Amino acid sequence: MPFVVPNYFIENKHPNLHTIDKNLLCVKYISKTKNNSIYARTTMHSIIILLEGSKTIYNNEQEIDVTSDEISFISQNNYYMSERMTKNLKYKSLILYFDDQFIFDFIQKYPTQIMTKEEKNIVKVHYKKDTFFNQSVINFQEYLDKNFDPNLIKLKIQEIFLHALRVDKSTTEKFINSVLSTSKDRVRYILESNIDIIHTLDEMCHLTQLSQSKIRKYIKNEYNMTPKVWLDTQRLNKALLLLKTTDKTISHISTECGYATVSWFISQFKKHHHLTPKEFRYKL
Repeated sequence: MPFVVPNYFIENKHPNLHTIDKNLLCVKYISKTKNNSIYARTTMHSIIILLEGSKTIYNNEQEIDVTSDEISFISQNNYYMSERMTKNLKYKSLILYFDDQFIFDFIQKYPTQIMTKEEKNIVKVHYKKDTFFNQSVINFQEYLDKNFDPNLIKLKIQEIFLHALRVDKSTTEKFINSVLSTSKDRVRYILESNIDIIHTLDEMCHLTQLSQSKIRKYIKNEYNMTPKVWLDTQRLNKALLLLKTTDKTISHISTECGYATVSWFISQFKKHHHLTPKEFRYKL
């Protein structure tokens, strides 16, 4: 019977389970037993940072040997067998569990390649000889042990991702792509985070790598709109938010929302809200 993780750790109140936020968890896994094998299914994405011992991960596509000071990325909904090998009767790893939103937030904060052809469900990053990566992992463990602020711990996890990109950019991007390509929110994220540079249906297709018919169908199903109406609505909604919550100039907001000119932005805003952006802000 396979273990469903991280559910197993949560339900059994694992003593070394750290809840960083509701969608970001870490388990410090330590075993002093002899070598063993487990079958597992992941319900969240994970990074396994191997500290002592070694393991082999098997699924339908791959067989990956992971040694101490290496990490493996595993995307969610993966079935795999993990064969653990202890070193001097010691096996130790850190397992990070996270959802799609963590990846979306990461690539928005630290832009990286999100549209490559090759995708893998399980990938391995080598950092064994990299002092900086190793120190980042050590610092992360100290943050956990001392129960630092969750926001600081989250920054340390992002740092681990950044080091993974630095030492093995191609492999790390393959994992990021495996998350994006299977996420139900992938298209939504790409469209909503790029409204400042999207002006045509062709540009939507280029960014999402979907055909015009698929984009039309997606936006119809998700928003009950045509692509043009959706884009106009998203721009105006973003403009409203910026007018309400920032002191940015009308010109800056116009550019940030993807309008070609300030006059066009003012015209479209007044058409929908019967006020100019300046008048709207004045009435707040």
